[in-house]
Amino acid sequence: MNSATAAGGPRTEAPSHAAGRPPTAQGPAPALVPPPLPPRPPRPLRSLSTAELGRRGEDIAAERLEAEGWLVVERNLRLGRRGELDIIALDGDTLVFVEVKTRRSFVTGVPQAAVTPDKLARLRRLVGTYLMERSTPHRDVRIDVIAVHVHLDGTVLVEHLRAVG
Repeated sequence: MNSATAAGGPRTEAPSHAAGRPPTAQGPAPALVPPPLPPRPPRPLRSLSTAELGRRGEDIAAERLEAEGWLVVERNLRLGRRGELDIIALDGDTLVFVEVKTRRSFVTGVPQAAVTPDKLARLRRLVGTYLMERSTPHRDVRIDVIAVHVHLDGTVLVEHLRAVG
């Protein structure tokens, strides 16, 4: 014992470090975080639910339009209880409202056949509402249909019908 300890004075000890690591200004060492899991591969299109297939068809259509130089302005725009516009895009100075129909079989007919005269009338009303509420700068307006055919082998055929309504 040294004289300071024997006399009841301050006692000094070497600091103890947890697991042999020196102390840091931020406090204890952070816990080890496991590496992130690799992303899951996308599910085959033929195994998707109808809703998932529809969303994937809209993704495919939007990617195709952007690859052609279009500017996608909005997607899946809900206008209250009136309905939804799938894709709103600018093709040059033309504002285009795109209805996307995706099918994996032709049992119910080709996808574009689902755009009936009643559906076109509803789309025209939605377009009118959109133009009254939030008009994107444009010169012309057009309604197009993109039909996405998903084949059993996973290949996809995209058919773009312009100015249907």
